[in-house]
Order: sequence, then structure tokens, then C-alpha cells
Amino acid sequence: MATVGDIMNSKLLYLRDGDRCSLARRHILDFGVTAVPVLDETHRPVGIVSLRDLERDGEDVKPTGDVVCVKDTDDVTSAAKKLAESDFHHLVVVDDKGVAVGMVSSMDFLRALVGMPPRHPKAFEKA
Repeated sequence: MATVGDIMNSKLLYLRDGDRCSLARRHILDFGVTAVPVLDETHRPVGIVSLRDLERDGEDVKPTGDVVCVKDTDDVTSAAKKLAESDFHHLVVVDDKGVAVGMVSSMDFLRALVGMPPRHPKAFEKA
């Protein structure tokens, strides 16, 4: 059975804790993603900023503190269920120590569940 590590985007685009969240707008637009995690100094998730947050709150945006994570070793079906229960469109992928190692989106899960290979924005290929 496929794992989250098989379908995630391991080229992690993120903000550091304390960065202005408005910095995420350019990265989101340049890389063609809709959310970036906020990581602390140990590379653990402490928040997430989405394009929806940026559009709604403008310069006053604060990272969402409710970060839903899955492990890279979790099976795709159980992780997809966790995403569906969360009402989010992305999950931060962490290793066994809780360190962020990637992101996985609803489209990643959909592709995996219908037998298609993972596909991530082409901008990550150049990064």
C-alpha cells in the first residue's frame, strides 16, 4: 500500500516562525500552491498560512495555529481520511520526530486513490 511519503511534495516551501505572513503571498503565487506551513527553529510545524487567509485578512494575516499533520509513513487511505475530517486542503507531513518533511494536498490524495502518479507544481522542479 502506498504511503504519504510516496505522494507528498518533499520540496518544502515554508515560513519561519516570526516571519511576516504576508511574505507567503509571493511564494504561494510563484510556486502555484495554496498554503505554506510555518515552522519553528527545530523545523516543527506551528502554523499554516493559506491563500484564503491572505485574501481574507490582507496584511493582518496570522498563521492558523491548527496544523494537522500526518507522518510520511502513514498509509494513503488513513491520511486521506484525516484530511477529509479536518476541513483543510493540505496537511503537513512530518517524520517520526515531528520534523516537517513535506506537504500533501487533497489533489495528491485524489490522484493516489484513483491510481494516478503524484504531480506537483513545475516551479518546484526549478527550485
